[in-house]
Amino acid sequence: MDITTLVLIAAVVVLIGVSKSAFAGALGVFSVPLLMLKLPAAQAIALMLPLLIIGDILSVRSYWRKWDNHLLLPLIPGAIVGVLIAYLIIDIINAEHLRLIIALICIVFSIKNIFFKKSSLKILSNKIGAGIMSMFSGITSSLVHAGGPPIIIYFTAIGLTPGKFVATAAVFFAMMNVIKLIAALSFGLLTGETILTALAFFPLAFVGNWLGVKINAVLDKALFLKIMNYLLLVLGFWLLLGK
Repeated sequence: MDITTLVLIAAVVVLIGVSKSAFAGALGVFSVPLLMLKLPAAQAIALMLPLLIIGDILSVRSYWRKWDNHLLLPLIPGAIVGVLIAYLIIDIINAEHLRLIIALICIVFSIKNIFFKKSSLKILSNKIGAGIMSMFSGITSSLVHAGGPPIIIYFTAIGLTPGKFVATAAVFFAMMNVIKLIAALSFGLLTGETILTALAFFPLAFVGNWLGVKINAVLDKALFLKIMNYLLLVLGFWLLLGK
């Protein structure tokens, strides 16, 4: 790899660290397009999985036992079902249509929260909402590498504090990515070279994680949720434009 590619990967690693430990991975959707500036699409997508897992490990470590088990446990069955559904429909689903659906949901939800704060979506604050959004996350994570928005929408609707929001999301996405890692290794989609490349950037992941934790710590609940809503709006338009 040339120096420009190495610098780009380094920047993405720091971005993933900040994203996961400050904003529950909300910035992660920008990582693959950035990598694709210098890497082939297949190589960029393959490299993302071990990089994400490194970010997950550090985030879980930083927020150890700060997650909410009562919120986390109902998400697990839905996520597993979502991953299974994804593999069943992978040959018949149109990935671009799915991306469009995610984009529109992000835009509508964020606009509702930004401009119509008094309205509420009660279905998202109960176990039914947990099952629906975690299943949707499992499907979208497996098919279009965009599992973050459904869970971020769910946690934002509940109104979690910054630390609990990020901690619970960190554990959820760690479990999700481990499932995807097992599948990727089973199908031979990851090579030893890709894993070693990701591990070589491990020290920089610490930098991103440290920055993210510091950012999260200074945000109060109201400001954090406001930022998350605007990030969802940006994510929605980013996905809508097919980035």
